[in-house]
Amino acid sequence: MNPSSADVSSFVTAFSVILPVLFVMGLGYWAGRAKQFDQDQVRGLNALVLEYALPALLFVGVVSASRGALLAAVPFALGILVATFGLFLLATIFCVFVLRRNLGTTAIQAGCASNANVAFAGVPILTSLFGQSSTFSVATSALIINVTIVPAMVTMLEYDRQRSAGAETLKVAALIRQSLFTSFKQPYVLAPLLAAILVLLDLRPPSEFEKMLELIGSTTSGVALFLAGLILAAYRIEFSAETLGNTVVKTIVQPVLMALLVVAFGVAKPLGIEGIVICTLPTAVICPMLALRYGVYEAQAATTMLLTTIAIVVAVPAAIAFLR
Repeated sequence: MNPSSADVSSFVTAFSVILPVLFVMGLGYWAGRAKQFDQDQVRGLNALVLEYALPALLFVGVVSASRGALLAAVPFALGILVATFGLFLLATIFCVFVLRRNLGTTAIQAGCASNANVAFAGVPILTSLFGQSSTFSVATSALIINVTIVPAMVTMLEYDRQRSAGAETLKVAALIRQSLFTSFKQPYVLAPLLAAILVLLDLRPPSEFEKMLELIGSTTSGVALFLAGLILAAYRIEFSAETLGNTVVKTIVQPVLMALLVVAFGVAKPLGIEGIVICTLPTAVICPMLALRYGVYEAQAATTMLLTTIAIVVAVPAAIAFLR
């Protein structure tokens, strides 16, 4: 098989993985538009994914690794940190000093450009492409994003809300502590963190315990994707040059940045390839959710999430074909 036919084969394989993902999300979107799930049911599904199924899956994904594998993943973790939180900081500077946005709007727009939907789309896409071992890279990425970008977004949004309301604004340090405390209370943050500590201490839970967690964790992929569709259906869509720009940064700039970091940090395979694919994932659901909660950048955040979701039809297969 010559290189060109190998590239075509990789593209087709990745495309076949993306289609089921979009199908399940499409079902969720259709169910949401048809009003078949009320707000309480959506909150229940959200709790199932984020408080039970996903934490169980991430815990098993990390605790199954060896101490050597965990330490060897440090370059990968640094690459993900720079490609996500580093890009968030750059986008924040651009939004504040070039676009002249307030902090609340900046938080959502920068998040749309840098916060990958690892929790909902990472598991079904990466495990289908790279096998169950890729749960480790998903867990690592989700942990990094949820203790950096998400607290930063909440801090900026809360500071801007309090200042706009004319209330006595909490000190930034206090807001950061509050946001970090909230993040670390989330089961999908605590689970992989606890698993990493156990691995570093060379403590392995009984196999029976892992099997119990695997059973509930196995529900993550389908339910999470269906839920993402439901959430997307709840928002107003508004196409513009700005949402297209957000999509380009998230879908093209971030994966390219991660590819450069993989080379610079010497990230070994398959973690390097997995990291690049993670950066092609759509904008995280938390962005439109926070936009709705704080009443800023709502339509743009939802539209960016929709466009970046559609873009994975080309972005993920293209990344796989190129990296193979």
